Amino acid sequence: MVKIKIDSVEYEVDEKKNLIDAAKDAGVEIPFFCYHPALTVVGMCRMCLIEIEGVPRLQAACNTPVKEGLSIITKSDRVKEGRAGTMEFLLANHPLDCPVCDKAGECQLQDNAFGSGKGVSRFEFTKRNVPQEEIGTNLIINHNRCIVCYRCVRFEEEKVGESNLGLFERGYHSIIGLAKEEPINHNYQGALADICPVGALLNHETLFKSRVWWYKNYESVCHGCSTGCNVKANVRDNKMYRYMVQERPEKDMYFLCDKGRFDLDWMNDNRLLTYVKDGSPSISTDVFSSLIDNWKASSSIAILGGGHETNESLSSSKAIVDQLVSIDSQKKIVWEARVMDPQYKDTEQVDFLLTKDWHPNTRGAMDLGLKSNDGIHKIIDSFNQGKIDMLIVIKETLPLNIDPSKLSKVVVLDTNLSDSVMKAGLAMPIQIFAEQGGSFTNKNGLVQSFEKSMKAPQGLLSTSEIFSRLLKEIQNPIKEEVALGHN
Repeated sequence: MVKIKIDSVEYEVDEKKNLIDAAKDAGVEIPFFCYHPALTVVGMCRMCLIEIEGVPRLQAACNTPVKEGLSIITKSDRVKEGRAGTMEFLLANHPLDCPVCDKAGECQLQDNAFGSGKGVSRFEFTKRNVPQEEIGTNLIINHNRCIVCYRCVRFEEEKVGESNLGLFERGYHSIIGLAKEEPINHNYQGALADICPVGALLNHETLFKSRVWWYKNYESVCHGCSTGCNVKANVRDNKMYRYMVQERPEKDMYFLCDKGRFDLDWMNDNRLLTYVKDGSPSISTDVFSSLIDNWKASSSIAILGGGHETNESLSSSKAIVDQLVSIDSQKKIVWEARVMDPQYKDTEQVDFLLTKDWHPNTRGAMDLGLKSNDGIHKIIDSFNQGKIDMLIVIKETLPLNIDPSKLSKVVVLDTNLSDSVMKAGLAMPIQIFAEQGGSFTNKNGLVQSFEKSMKAPQGLLSTSEIFSRLLKEIQNPIKEEVALGHN
């Protein structure tokens, strides 16, 4: 820690941080465009101008090192004039299309224009007009809005490891464009649009779907893999519209991959809202009655899955299953949350964020001991051979090597209507994680809580509530028999 002065007030700050972040920690906001805490510093936008004591000219805060005795001024007339000049240049060719721009409401250009701009423009010439382009499979660039901050180019080169974008021409004609003939096709097109401080980069997936001020925002955790990126869940009319990255510098979390960001449709569409028996819609009492009969008749039961469940749901479900075992100690129950090969291995990365384990809570299930000695393949073999009488599958695809003649003994708990639901003997609808709230444990063992962001359809149970009802239904006859014995 070192002591510096900001606007004549002394603060103790972390010398390892960039001056913009150090000032923010001290409660002083320095406006910027091109700076990003996870990318290299280039000082291109000239928005973060400050005065440094002893230096005659204005300097960029982003490339000013933090050191003992540094004294800066962020609110002088010179600084304000410098920033206003920067804004005037940036807005000279920028179209006044905020009412139709998807970035409106969360745009740094809007914020800095209000905070540092003059409010009027002296530019009297025709604004530059460059046609919009599709530069990716899910990415559009509006050249007229681009302020050439170079964030997108740096992000691709430094984080994705690709060089699809470049800066072409000079001065008035400068333009960010494709450096290759092929369109961008990597897993971070959403991140490119996210880090763009203006509305120059946009995604087809979210284009014109909603205004940002119509969303209700909830703190959540991405469900796409075991990394557990922190996100803001944007919900409107009880539908999940968008994931936006929630920066967590202390966890080194700044970005979000496309697999997690855009995998949202299943939360809103094709939901399983009815109980199913032998591939046909049924009623809950009939399905539960069949489940109880199968449970009582089975001496060995396997439960597969759980990596998509919250820690709270898994903990409660495990406790209930233990109670069920105590009722009939002869019954053998095996729980295996690992249904994919990557879940059995140390974390394997697809890229710098995405892992090969597409379950958000494999680690949480392992910490609760929901694993077997034999593994998924031997469990399925035992089921096919009749050594396991019943199979309960929690939000997973049925293994392909299941004997079709055994499907009547399979119970599927799922959030969506799927082939597994239609093939299983019994299927029950369950709540998604966003309708419950709770926590996931990521690949590094970090337990992260998230808020309930959606309201579950009336009567829809969670996985733990399914097991709770099963326990209640099995306990009731026992209590009745005890009562009759006393009479």
